This record gives sequence, structure tokens and C-alpha cells, in this order.
Amino acid sequence: YHPTSALTVNQPFVLNMFSQKPKYAASGQPGLVEVIDGQGIYVGRPYLTIAADVATSAIIGFCLTLEQPSRLSVALCLAQAMCRKEDWLAARDINHSWPMFGRPKKVVVDSAREFRSTSFIRGCAEYGIVIQSRNKGTVHRGGVVERLLGKVNTVLRSLPGKTGRSIADRGEYLSEDRARLNFADLERCIALAIIDHNLSQNERKLTVPTKEWERKCRQPDGPEDNPFDVLLSFLPNKTRRISPQGVSLFANDYFDPWLGPLVARRDRSDALDVRYDPRDMSHIYIKDPDTGAWRPVGRRDGLLEAVTFWQHRAERNRARETGRRPIEEKTAIRREIAATVDASASKKQRLKEIARARHAAHAPKPYQSLTSSPTPISETPDPERPRRVFPVEDW
Repeated sequence: YHPTSALTVNQPFVLNMFSQKPKYAASGQPGLVEVIDGQGIYVGRPYLTIAADVATSAIIGFCLTLEQPSRLSVALCLAQAMCRKEDWLAARDINHSWPMFGRPKKVVVDSAREFRSTSFIRGCAEYGIVIQSRNKGTVHRGGVVERLLGKVNTVLRSLPGKTGRSIADRGEYLSEDRARLNFADLERCIALAIIDHNLSQNERKLTVPTKEWERKCRQPDGPEDNPFDVLLSFLPNKTRRISPQGVSLFANDYFDPWLGPLVARRDRSDALDVRYDPRDMSHIYIKDPDTGAWRPVGRRDGLLEAVTFWQHRAERNRARETGRRPIEEKTAIRREIAATVDASASKKQRLKEIARARHAAHAPKPYQSLTSSPTPISETPDPERPRRVFPVEDW
């Protein structure tokens, strides 16, 4: 017998749990922090995704993004959890150890759409990760990651630009006006808060996540995973047929010289597997049908600027709205076209009726080919008809 609120896990990476932080703080959870850009302009509230190990209560990976939770944020979080973090920490000038990494055996997720995506299911299958859904009625299974997420956010409550638990908790504090951290600063603060959690003793279990990890974790078998390969496995994918212009994706053409032989035999080849990174649409990744390797392919127009998918979509919508004519002008032209068609149809109908009448008048008639003998006219009355004599009066 196990209590309904308990999950019995003894080995690291037997169970991992993910959580998405919504835009507005959940009940009982502190909110995140508003951020600014390099020019000090307010840009919004980020979203936080974390991965926690249940056996050791250690946070093994996270992803901070300004975009709504998606397949990409899940891929970035899982890539950080599975790979070593020394280079990532050094790039952010963090001189602390974060030793947790490795390939999980199972992940427990909620019913969010990003956890039901094809790319997430496919990526987990490639690495042998079992997905276990946290269905309705089993909210107690998410307590581990929710508590850890709340603990991290508690540390962030002291930062400028905090949003508070709710509007009432925030009071008159203007988080947008007092935001002082940019995205990189906030990401560094969250990483330090996670490292602090991993080094702190659990008040109930009286255990330290880092020491528990060192005691229970064994060196992973086989080669270590590369973060770029892991990310590529979880990126969104499409299938496209190649053309002389290359591969078209979201109204952009991509081409590379190694695609030339594939163009020559495009009629005999299957559609190509294509994956893309929404953070940078200047390149896509195409699976070479001959070698099975993923190869980057740049845009055909040579644009190297890192344009995000959301920027590309917004720019196309803006161009579409700019080039769109007023509805009054379109309606007037369409009415003129309809009037011209109606007038042409009426004139054509009259000409058709005249031609039909002329054709009917000149057509031979049956009665014209039939001749009848003339009947003689008799001046005498019909003998068979009785004669009626009327009286005549003489005056």
C-alpha cells in the first residue's frame, strides 16, 4: 500500500516531471519577473519550464523563453537536462557546479498540448524515453515539480519587476515600470537559484539533492548525448518535395549544392524530412536520403539574419495587410465586372433569339411538301339536304 500522495522512486532518472509556468501566476504560486531589452524597454513576462528528478528532488534542467510554452521550450529543457552543463554555465559566467545530466528512462507530464505533439513523442521514442501522462484525478503526482517550481519563484520574489502571487498581492507595485533585469540577467538568476536549491537541505527529508545525486547516480553507459543532437531530435518536423528552386517552407526557398543531385531524380524520390528551429529560420535541417544524416540548408536568397518564426509570420501578415486594397474599391470593381457580364449576356441573348427566329423562318415546313387536289364547287344544293320553304308575303 502506498499513499495516494506519494511516488516511490529510488533511482535517478527513473521518473522526471515537467511543468509549464503560465503567463499569470497560479493560485498559491509566486509569479515570475518582468524583463526589459537592451535599451531598457519593457518586453514582457517570460515563461519557465523545469525538469525535476523525483528520487533526489534535484532540478536537472530548465528553459526560459519569452514565447508561450511550445514544443521548442520542451526540447530545450530536455536537451539541457540530458547533457553536461559546463559550457552552458561558463558562457553565463557561473562558477558553480551543476553535475546533474543523463538520459531519463521515464517522464511524467501533464495534458498540455506541447507534451502531446508529434515531435515530442518522436524524440522520446528515439532516445528510449517512456512518456507517462498525468491524467485528470492524479494531480498529486505533480506535487514534486510544483513544490520545486514554487521554491525557485520564492527566490525570485526579491528581484525588481516581480509580479506577485496575484493582483491583490502585488498591490500598487508597478512591475512593468520597475523591471530592471533583461532576459540574460533573469536567466542567470534562475540558474543560480536552481543551483542553490540543489545544494540546500530538504527540511522534511533532511537530504541534499546534490549529495543524493552523487550517492545514487552511476556513470551513464555509452557515449554522452550532444545537446545539438538532442535538440534536433525534438524540433518540429515537416515533409517537403524538392523542386528546381530547392525546398520551400513557410514561403521561403532553401537550397544547398548537395541538393542538386536530388533535384535531378525528384520524380523518383520520396518527400524529404525537414526540421526547423523556430528561433532561427535562416537555416533548416534536411535529412540526406543517401546517408541518413541531418544537414543544414540555408535560404536561397542568401539571407543570414536570424529571423524567428514568429517575426517571419508577423512580417508576412503586415505585408499582407499593407498590400490589401480597401473593401470599397474591391466591391466597386466587382460590381462593374458583374454589370459588364450581365449586359453582355443580355445582348447575346437577343442576338441568339433573332438568329433562332431567322433559322425557324427559313427552315422547310412539312406542309410545303404536301399537295392536295382542288375540290369542285357545285352551284346546286346538296340533294341529300332537305329544302326548307319559307312563306313569302306579297305587298
